[in-house]
Amino acid sequence: MRLVPRQINHEELLDLGQGSPAEVRRSLHDIRRINTYLGGARVVMAETFRLLESNIRQSKALLRGATILDVGTGSADIPLRFVRSGVKKGFDLRVIALDNNWRHLQTARADVSRCANIHLLQGDAFQIPLADNSVDVVIASLFLHHFRPPQIHLLLREFHRVSRVGWVVNDLVRHYVPLIFFRLMAPIFARSYITRHDGTASILRGYTTAEMHRIVAATNLPQVTVREHFPYRMSVVGEKS
Repeated sequence: MRLVPRQINHEELLDLGQGSPAEVRRSLHDIRRINTYLGGARVVMAETFRLLESNIRQSKALLRGATILDVGTGSADIPLRFVRSGVKKGFDLRVIALDNNWRHLQTARADVSRCANIHLLQGDAFQIPLADNSVDVVIASLFLHHFRPPQIHLLLREFHRVSRVGWVVNDLVRHYVPLIFFRLMAPIFARSYITRHDGTASILRGYTTAEMHRIVAATNLPQVTVREHFPYRMSVVGEKS
C-alpha cells in the first residue's frame, strides 16, 4: 500500500454552507477539539511566538505588544489561545479574527464575547481588508488545504503584504496514517456529521511537505520555511526582513 493516498479535491460541507446553525457550531467545536489534541494549535503558536521573540531581539525593542491576524478563524479558538498564552509569556496581544463565513463568526462571537482583545472581521482572504504591513503576524490554521496551488500562491502573497514581521500557516499532511486514525477516532473527535465528512475530505485534499515545498517555491517569496511536525502536521513560515 502506498503511504500517501492520491489527492482528491472533494468539497467540504462547511465550505458549501450545509448544516443547521447548531450543527455548524458543533462542527466548529469539533475542530477546536482537534486543534487542541492533535497538535495544530501547538504548532501555529510555537512558530508565531518564535517569530515575535526573534523580532524583539533583532529590533532590541522593549515593547511586547503585537497584533495577530487569524485568517479563516472559524470559532476563533486559536485567537483565544493566543491571548491567554500571550499573558503568560509577557505579551499584550490583540487578535483580528477574519472569516468570510458569517455563520462561523456567529459561533465565534458567542465564544469570545468576553475577550476584548479579539476583534471579529468578515472578509475575503484573497483581498484582506487591511493595509500593507498593518499587523505583526498573519496566521492560518487548517486553511491552505481548501485551495489549489494557484490560489495558495495568491493567499501567501496576501499574507506577506499585510504582515510586518511574517506569517505562519499550520496544516495537515496527507498520509494514510492520519486518514486511518481519523476514521477510527471519529466518534471521539467528530461529534458532528459535518466533521466526520470534512475530516476525511480535508486529509485527502491536503498536501505532502514535498508538494508544499514546490508550491511555496513558485511564489518567489523570500525566507519561507516548510517544516513537518508530529503528528502529521506541517508549518509554512514566512519571515520579513
